Amino acid sequence: MKKIFITLTIIFSLVFVSCQKTNTYKDKLKVSHEHLEPQEIIIKNYSKALFSLDTANFAEEIRSIQNEFPIFLEGDLYDINAVNYIKSFATDTFCIRINKMAEEKFSDTRKLSNDIKSVYQLFKHYYPNINIPEETYLYVSGIDYNTPSIMIFPNSALISMDLYLSNESSIYDYIGMPRYRSYRCQPSFITRDLAESLYSTYIYKQQYQKDVLSEMIDSGKRLFFIEALNPSLPDSVLMGYTSKQMKWVKEFESDIWATMVGNDLLYAKGADVFRNLFGDGPFTQAFSNEAPARLGEYIGLQIIRSYMTNNDASLQEMLNNKDIQQIFQTSQYKPKRS
Repeated sequence: MKKIFITLTIIFSLVFVSCQKTNTYKDKLKVSHEHLEPQEIIIKNYSKALFSLDTANFAEEIRSIQNEFPIFLEGDLYDINAVNYIKSFATDTFCIRINKMAEEKFSDTRKLSNDIKSVYQLFKHYYPNINIPEETYLYVSGIDYNTPSIMIFPNSALISMDLYLSNESSIYDYIGMPRYRSYRCQPSFITRDLAESLYSTYIYKQQYQKDVLSEMIDSGKRLFFIEALNPSLPDSVLMGYTSKQMKWVKEFESDIWATMVGNDLLYAKGADVFRNLFGDGPFTQAFSNEAPARLGEYIGLQIIRSYMTNNDASLQEMLNNKDIQQIFQTSQYKPKRS
């Protein structure tokens, strides 16, 4: 009888340990949200309306759509200079070209609408007291990639369609956009960028006098928030890395960490260090020409994932936790060699 009891105890312990190991941060991201608002997304295409106007009677035509698109046309449209400025954009051959490409790329917005709805519903799950944008507008910016591709306003979200054209017809090469940047100009990045815009608009609080560890934790929080609103998002899209870069960073994660620790970089504040670890670009030369940029962000995400796996904390509690040392120490982050 004693042997049976001991055997059952061992079996129970093994099952318990096994269950504990499968309880990871991913389990916290499995939430039911389909019943939440919004149940329907209103998408309005400003550029489709703009480029369809009769340019021979442009002043009257543009005023006819002002009430439908006030966020774009809130100025005085009886001012001839304002009207001519808009007309010059609508008649520019390059803008006409990219609008045509955008219309073809986003001819069916049903999937986009459902994807946006899912992000908004998950946001409402975590932050029910924050009002999400009521309307979503599509437009073309003239491929102004120095402006955020998605912008959030109190009642509206603006999505620049021409920054999600997948470099078709080498359009981004034509304007001189770096390849590492144009790689992220794909429709699969829209909900990722939407979540990031929600984070910067409603959640993020600027902090100053950071060291490397603080910047990594902040970056990890931002990326984890994006993941929480896009639970099925591949890491390659989350990080903006190619499959080859993802393979490299996973293979050499422990080496990156060992270099940071071994060179006392965690509490460094120098501009060169920050540029090497957080600056955007085609690669991180300090490690390898095959190493992607923003390695500090990647390590920060792994620290936060480890923290959420090893601590009983909600997304909101983690984001509100300003104790960098407590997060770092209780994360138990220790990458293993592949």
